[in-house]
Amino acid sequence: MDKLPFRQVHLDFHTSGLMPDVGSEFCEENFKKALTLGHINSITLFSKGHHGWSYHPTKVNKMHPTLGTNLLDRQLKVCEELGVRTQIYVSAGLDERKAVEYPQFRNIRAGCDYAPLGAHWHGLCLNNDEYLAMLCAEVEEVMQLFGGRFDGVFMDICSPTSCVCECCIESMTKLGLDPTKPEDVDKHRYIVFEKYYKAINAVVAKYDPNMPVIHNCGGLPEDYRVRLDCNPAHLEIESLPTGGWGYDHFPLFAGHVRTLGREFSGMTGKFHKSWGEFGGYKHPNALKYETGLSLASGAKCCVGDQLHPLGKFDEATYRLIGEAYAEVEKKEEWCHDVKAITDIAIYADGASDKNCIENIGANRILLEGKYLYNLIDGLCDFEDYKLIIFPDSVVFDIELTAKVNTYLAKGGKILLSGISGTTDEGCFFRDFGLSMLGKSEIDATYLIPTYDMKPNGIAPYLMYHRGYIIEKNGDVSVMAEMQDSYFNRTLRRFCSHANTPNNPDSHLFGAGVTSNIGYIAWEIFKEYGNNGAYHAKKIVTDIIDRLLGDTKTLTTSLPSNGVTTLMCQCEENRLVNHLLYAVTKKRGDTEVIEDAIPIINTDVSIRLPEKPRRVYIAPEMTELEFTYENGVLSYTVPEFTLHTMVVIDK
Repeated sequence: MDKLPFRQVHLDFHTSGLMPDVGSEFCEENFKKALTLGHINSITLFSKGHHGWSYHPTKVNKMHPTLGTNLLDRQLKVCEELGVRTQIYVSAGLDERKAVEYPQFRNIRAGCDYAPLGAHWHGLCLNNDEYLAMLCAEVEEVMQLFGGRFDGVFMDICSPTSCVCECCIESMTKLGLDPTKPEDVDKHRYIVFEKYYKAINAVVAKYDPNMPVIHNCGGLPEDYRVRLDCNPAHLEIESLPTGGWGYDHFPLFAGHVRTLGREFSGMTGKFHKSWGEFGGYKHPNALKYETGLSLASGAKCCVGDQLHPLGKFDEATYRLIGEAYAEVEKKEEWCHDVKAITDIAIYADGASDKNCIENIGANRILLEGKYLYNLIDGLCDFEDYKLIIFPDSVVFDIELTAKVNTYLAKGGKILLSGISGTTDEGCFFRDFGLSMLGKSEIDATYLIPTYDMKPNGIAPYLMYHRGYIIEKNGDVSVMAEMQDSYFNRTLRRFCSHANTPNNPDSHLFGAGVTSNIGYIAWEIFKEYGNNGAYHAKKIVTDIIDRLLGDTKTLTTSLPSNGVTTLMCQCEENRLVNHLLYAVTKKRGDTEVIEDAIPIINTDVSIRLPEKPRRVYIAPEMTELEFTYENGVLSYTVPEFTLHTMVVIDK
């Protein structure tokens, strides 16, 4: 199977039946120009969009009422001529035409008459045999009409969705499940999803057993392991920073996809905001940064666009995409077949939401602290990491306790916070010199470091979440105390405008380390995710640095907004150090990048077992002076803007 291309466009074409003259301005030369201008080597084209209309003649569906040409066929011919890889898109969970014509197909949530998606769309139930048969017929027709001319099927809006429509009630009853119990409804949705994706995959395999099928759920959901069997080829991580995802989202999810053994792409958009936006353009610097971030994360690149109903490709859009993809094209040589070098893992259990606030906080701290890390779950190999962080709320069951104890016995180290590391009984999973007594009853507590914590030194730092009362009864080095406020704030009992001041006579355990375990007596990662106070980050990074000691692989002077990763191209016997920097601004509810600020004299040190042969900046091929002393490689990048790569030939 061919490798996933680096420069893909996801071409939305969700076109209402009310739109006139659909496809009337499609022109092969215009499409060729767009693909060439955009430096595009892969594109997703539409057979059927969310409105339910096909964009080619069909015997099993209805062609768009104002479409007078076989649009998909003409688009495919252009891509064939230019050697551009294609996927064909079929909307699964949304088909507004059928939702109106066959209301019995609609997905029904408990307590609702129907389940609308957004302000207008109506979700469909993939368990309805009549609708599933129609969907399979549409996919089969695509294989019959266009088989051998495209490279993948992209099924959209097909997440396992809770439903209590008549079909689902009947099938739950047959399976011995109770449709009035939320837990049974939740269990049933995975049964429905398996039924759906196996039916679609069987149709595709009937005509081409090697054809990859993507069942898109918008990224990496909390139940991602369910998707690996149905997406054997690759994953596409939907992460539009301006659309509400934010610029921290993709590194968080990429950090976990890297552990799953799948190629993947980072799907951003050309839009100022998000999907479905006509006439929205982000600044070219934003797209250059976003594609650079995909490369730095070990991913390929995908940019979302939406074709105008008339079928004419917008030249401004493809100039915008082309500015970013021209740079990607030059960098591909150093970005294929990579493996991330990591010191740390953030533990995010497969049953939990990767995007919960404690994982967001942990991700931000490690990004800003320039640590090398992945996200893992209980199925990953703990021994691949020097340190594992269990953020705030990871309760240890028997299996996890055994796995962590084995990991510690082999020299691993862990960082706990909040109730992480406790068991169902409320006590810590092992005796390491601390005992959990429960959550503090004081609503405003303070962190008092026992050392000169930079930049403000020893001071009472306000914590915005309640702490936990911890008894120290063993050999734990205390790095911070917890100090209570004088009293809880009420309507009748308060002091000043916000929080009650600290009581200097209060002395409780706040944070500390043993030789292999660190613990912080607050939900410190939620604290940072919600509030971003520097002292919350600093206590975490200081404990991490103490636990890692001289085993930390990489250090750099790159400022906090910067991102760094270290990738290994094993076959080429080289490392690639990615450095990125951009200033994000919140304008209204949209996080944007506009300015491209040159970053001067960035120092990097990397621990290596042997002196490298050569260090240079790619793709410019600029040689860098370096030193190698006591197992540490050091170099300085004189200047870069948005994204650069330092290549280390071993």
